[in-house]
Amino acid sequence: MAIVVFDMGRRVETPVSPTQFKLNKIAATTAVHNDAIADADQQRHEQQLQQYREEKRPQAVAQVRDIMSTPVRSVKQTESIRDIWEILQQTGLHHLPVVDNDRHVLAIIADRDIMRQLLSKANIWQHEVVRYASHPVICIRDHADIRQAADTLFRYRIGALPVVDEQHRLVGILTRSDILRTLSHYGPLELWA
Repeated sequence: MAIVVFDMGRRVETPVSPTQFKLNKIAATTAVHNDAIADADQQRHEQQLQQYREEKRPQAVAQVRDIMSTPVRSVKQTESIRDIWEILQQTGLHHLPVVDNDRHVLAIIADRDIMRQLLSKANIWQHEVVRYASHPVICIRDHADIRQAADTLFRYRIGALPVVDEQHRLVGILTRSDILRTLSHYGPLELWA
């Protein structure tokens, strides 16, 4: 399984697809035959289509490890909100995974989480980050393909996916920006069909 969920460093479950995003299947329509097109034109069209398909073979799909941001900036659960905010401002990052000493993902904090708390609370600057970080965290394995990662970001409406290895240690982070950069630079759009 390429997608795993961690809650404070423990693997808790494999995420279930939200039902609100499921599409209803519809029956395929039958082909329309146009009597005006001659058999010779149809054969020529099919040959051109076959030639186009052979010339435009899509490249192999990249794996998450090929496009993730690394090294990933992470924080410890005891760091203060003030320290986290300074890191976010200095680096321009929007998400920081919260990890333990073995680099297992405990939670994730986003700049929006801090801003939301600042609007509702008077003084949170000295509190530990783990108090306001989001958990459980949906993570993705480094061998997953980029389509699965894009689908996970969309389906769960999240902005970043911590990337973990076989031992469930943090090795990178994948954001929507990484997906968009890959889409614009990677190759033919047939990869995304």
